[in-house]
Amino acid sequence: MKDNQLNVTIFGAGSIGCYLGGQLASAGMKVRLIGRERFKAAIEENGLTLTHYARNSLFISENLTFDLDASDASDADIVLITVKSQDSETAGRELANILDKEAIIISFQNGIGNADALRSVMPDHRVLGGMVPFNVTGTGAGRFHCGTEGNLAVEAMDSDALRALQAAFEQVGQGCDLKEDIKAVQWGKLLVNLNNALNTLAGVPLKTCLAERDYRTALASMIDEALGILKVAGITPANFGKNSIDKTLKVLRLPNWLYRLIMNSIVKIDANARSSMLDDLEAGRAPEVDYLQGEVVKLALQVGESAPISETVMALVKDAFEKGKSPKLSGAEILKAITS
Repeated sequence: MKDNQLNVTIFGAGSIGCYLGGQLASAGMKVRLIGRERFKAAIEENGLTLTHYARNSLFISENLTFDLDASDASDADIVLITVKSQDSETAGRELANILDKEAIIISFQNGIGNADALRSVMPDHRVLGGMVPFNVTGTGAGRFHCGTEGNLAVEAMDSDALRALQAAFEQVGQGCDLKEDIKAVQWGKLLVNLNNALNTLAGVPLKTCLAERDYRTALASMIDEALGILKVAGITPANFGKNSIDKTLKVLRLPNWLYRLIMNSIVKIDANARSSMLDDLEAGRAPEVDYLQGEVVKLALQVGESAPISETVMALVKDAFEKGKSPKLSGAEILKAITS
């Protein structure tokens, strides 16, 4: 790191990776995006534009390059991993032979075990867990929109590079918290991310889904089930966002008229925001449900419990991915499926 300018590599630069990388480049960091040809071509032709439901848009034309492989990433001070969870070990093996041993690797992926998966294949490197709280959707060639709110979280360590990364995000209005217990943070996020699968089954924007009381009741029941399993396992998830999980569950179960009154004070959601899992379904990619509902089912087995709601939702999502389209279930149909 020279003159407080980080060399940052984003490995797996899809929607989230391009959004994070664009923020850092706008703050003056030197950023290398590594991803697919279609993203490279779109950004090189149109530039990179980041929009946000509550902040001014950013257009990035400097401090940014896009490569198709990691061969030139040896000078990276920090590497943000944003590949899908099922690709963590493959990414780690590729990077282990390229990166300097002093580079910091941060897993900004859904789920609980990605940092551990990376450590297993790159044991000589410094790997930190992380958490991305918000939703990002591609809205055009080289354009990415953030439709929800929240601060990034990164596993804390004593590092000038990590503090410079935090400062760069905060320079563009993106909070970034350093957390001692990142697993608790990740479990807190995972509870909320259980909604990704339900949104995929509904096939409409998140705000539309949450307007249905039956949908919210199904989500609350699934989170309740996961909380019971976490309690048996002795795991206390951190609060996600501004409110405790208990308050969130109470709000989800409110009648529609009261829910609408207080919705905007609980969580800010853009009218068009949707889950990355629904995007994956429509793009023909594999689902991450094994790393969300699947983590709940796996933990349940470890502690001698069961997770029938998560198991049912996993089966429905995998069926949707096999068929290549959302079943477009109503909230009532989802609730019936998990309670029958």
